[in-house]
Amino acid sequence: MKNVYCLPGTMCDERLWQLTQPLLNDIKLQPISLPMEDSIDGIVSALAALLPDEPICLLGFSMGGYLASAFAVKYPARIKQLMVVSNAAMGLMENEIAQRKQALNWVLKQGYHGIPKKKAIAMLGERNKKSDFLIELIQSMDASLGESVLVQQLSSSLERPTLWPALSTLPIDCCFCIGEEDVLLPDDICEQLQHYSNVSCHSVKHCGHMIPLEQPVWFAQKIQAFFCFP
Repeated sequence: MKNVYCLPGTMCDERLWQLTQPLLNDIKLQPISLPMEDSIDGIVSALAALLPDEPICLLGFSMGGYLASAFAVKYPARIKQLMVVSNAAMGLMENEIAQRKQALNWVLKQGYHGIPKKKAIAMLGERNKKSDFLIELIQSMDASLGESVLVQQLSSSLERPTLWPALSTLPIDCCFCIGEEDVLLPDDICEQLQHYSNVSCHSVKHCGHMIPLEQPVWFAQKIQAFFCFP
């Protein structure tokens, strides 16, 4: 059984992987909670103490994808293979930075009462926007983590340098998985990423930001193919 260590996204927990794990053969997804630190570098350093001190297979979703990339750049000898999902190891787009700052200001002034249904729906592809199951799961993960985690995750991750140049120099195979309807990423992101020789990029139709929940079969196939490749 091969272990793949998994970092979740903002306000996500181990339930993010629940639809994918049953579809995998000989691969065990090992969920890792994101450390409560005040910067990307602080989180990466804390992860270094949590993860095995040996070359591992690392998978990160969304914010976890950026953190997984940053970990690989800082500790390349500890990474065997890297998969980044719904993230492109780049700085946040201007509209997302503005949204995050607005959300932070609102929460600090008014308190946090959970992710609005409208926001949860916006993270999904068109075919999934009416899925009560997916919407409620996103809201449930968010509610379990709560206000303090939201503030920490938003504030610690605003400053993100683009990591492609550093990743491209590492002797590590990197696989990126992108939803075609993900509004948080540039439309041409796969074209940009595939300029790097150690990077493969795959996009999935009828999917927004939440690939592990929206397209678990496709996602499981990509995990199986990438991490089981000799």
